[in-house]
Amino acid sequence: MVTADYTATVIARLLRGKTVKPLRFGYFHQPVSLGRKDAVIQFTNADDTPNRWYLTGKAAVIYKDQVSGTPPVAAKMSRYVKLPVQLSKGGRATRKTA
Repeated sequence: MVTADYTATVIARLLRGKTVKPLRFGYFHQPVSLGRKDAVIQFTNADDTPNRWYLTGKAAVIYKDQVSGTPPVAAKMSRYVKLPVQLSKGGRATRKTA
């Protein structure tokens, strides 16, 4: 979804003759479903290396369902209601250092 959003933005900017900003993308987690009632969520650094935080069991299932279900629901609702829907542009970890 991130690259699709970026691609659409790039095409629109190029058609308007504007400059294109480079894609800044960082990971936040790696979800793994283990059936409908179990999951593991490993939180990661922006470069996708694991950090020490994770979720398992029911908490991981609820978290994964909320995160996975939100983009399609928000996109569908934005057709009918003005919603500020924007995917993350990356964070401090993805910025170039001086």
